[in-house]
Amino acid sequence: MREALIKHLSTILRSSDGTILVVLCDLNGLSIAKIGRKSDIEVNPNQITSLASVAFSASEETWIDLDIRDQVISFSYFEKACLITIRMDHILLTIVHDYHREWPLDADKLASAIYFLYLNINEFFGTNPISEEEAESFSNKIRSAIYLFGMGSNVPFSSYTPANHDSTNILPAISQVLDSLQNLIFLRYSMVVPSGLLLDAREVSGVELPISIEAFSANANVAFQKMKGEARGSTIGELLCYIAISGKDVEHLYGIMTAPSGRLKFSMIEDSSNHEEISFVGLFPLEYGGVPVLGEARNIINSMLEILGEDPITKRFIETANVLTSHKYEE
Repeated sequence: MREALIKHLSTILRSSDGTILVVLCDLNGLSIAKIGRKSDIEVNPNQITSLASVAFSASEETWIDLDIRDQVISFSYFEKACLITIRMDHILLTIVHDYHREWPLDADKLASAIYFLYLNINEFFGTNPISEEEAESFSNKIRSAIYLFGMGSNVPFSSYTPANHDSTNILPAISQVLDSLQNLIFLRYSMVVPSGLLLDAREVSGVELPISIEAFSANANVAFQKMKGEARGSTIGELLCYIAISGKDVEHLYGIMTAPSGRLKFSMIEDSSNHEEISFVGLFPLEYGGVPVLGEARNIINSMLEILGEDPITKRFIETANVLTSHKYEE
């Protein structure tokens, strides 16, 4: 059985030159099988499986609250690599990919490899029998999610910061930044502190969701904080962005995005711990593609840095967003 698993994982590894490691684990993060290739990036497989477990479970409650099922895939971007996590019944498949070397992923090759792996999951683990139709539907969802996330119109890198703003009262400036979105691609988006308190938020009028924007923002930020906590001390660097994609079929896919947005200081004393980390939270339909989503989020977060002052981790997210938006599928 192990040899057959490794064969499937090898096919996934070979599907993209930037892929470093492919791991199968259970929902608790217990490793089942893995295969990797030599890389300058140091990867700890045990930490990857722990991150995979959190990457799936962290946003599950939010999807349930939104009545959007089921999570299809998640992208967790770190400084050096991205973790792509996919649930296959009670098994998690995680791909560690160097997005600096190659982006986007080869969606066709990856979906084809996942089709055959998913078809054999029952044989390997004794789960419910999976038909060819179920495996094809599942792999098509993966293909569509990856394709859509790597498509869309480019958004110019720009600042939404007002020319003149009061540094002693930044809330009006933040409000103006959120109002300056050039592409209305988010159903909801907000700035939130770790406690879940909203600094400011926006949502599309006329779109009714079963959970308030306050509760949604707080829950999504809790998921992001869980990921950050699990990632602490990671060999692939700091967590820069977490994106989870869910939906009942390829025509109705939605994403939740969370990313660091600087630090709100309550004291002018250098090295003071009296500050709050700000996070950007957004809910979006994937029909417009992931490129404009990343572009608009980057512009909002870049504007937040101009208001709040420099923050190394947030700056790295902006650099990562620039990498991801500069490469996309040809439409």
